[in-house]
Amino acid sequence: MRFPHVAGIVLTALLVMTAVGCTAAEEPQPDLTPALEPPVIGEEGVLRIGIDLEHPPFAGVDKGREAGIDVDIASAIARELGLEAEFVEVELGEGAAALDSGVADIVMSAMLTEETVVQMSFAGFYAASGPALFSSAETTVTPDRLGGLGIAVQDGSESYWKLAYELGEDRLTVTETLREAFGLLDADEVDVVAGDAFVGAYMMRDFDDIAFSAQLAPATSLGIAVGPDATELSAAVREALDTLAAGGVLDTVRTKWVGDLPILEVAVEEDA
Repeated sequence: MRFPHVAGIVLTALLVMTAVGCTAAEEPQPDLTPALEPPVIGEEGVLRIGIDLEHPPFAGVDKGREAGIDVDIASAIARELGLEAEFVEVELGEGAAALDSGVADIVMSAMLTEETVVQMSFAGFYAASGPALFSSAETTVTPDRLGGLGIAVQDGSESYWKLAYELGEDRLTVTETLREAFGLLDADEVDVVAGDAFVGAYMMRDFDDIAFSAQLAPATSLGIAVGPDATELSAAVREALDTLAAGGVLDTVRTKWVGDLPILEVAVEEDA
């Protein structure tokens, strides 16, 4: 999926490129020494990274190149490990199969759920996203104030199922895409949009009068998954991720793609 134009992204991209070093299309620098070798990774000198290119702002295609939160973070991790980042397209929900088959060494945007924790191991977490509310910049709408408001929501989304169950589908204006829902809000045809927090925060930068309003439901942690027995790889990736967090790189990447979106609350305290 191609990324839509976002004002100011060129400047912030340059800042993050400086912070994270090489990107997917660049070769590793000569002075880098691989910290991992086969069989810990599948190919010498390369970290094969599973991403879903239909999942912006986490991953998509911009001017023929992979781009997004997952791309920036994974590229930085690969550099920390002295490896070239090679991206492999893996659909969301297919991470365990990609790891089991050896198609990828790690998978990005793996959701921490009861099902995934028995299929693969998590080397660390870098985001948490879930249903959220967006409204005009002058208005704050919270979940307990939805009565009587016009609500637009993308068909089949997590937000749709939650609100259809709680309020009834007849209360909702259902759209094919979240961008279409944002367009209705921008045109004052609805009062609020319910949608994924990260996707909405990235998208709303194309709409001057739309802002994040409130979290609608607990968020789910997103992390880096490895095979269930890949203990050495998991430890190395976790250390690299911790280094990036301590150096402020993860915060820089987050700001680049979703601006000042608040840190969302997860359902329970999650320990990687």
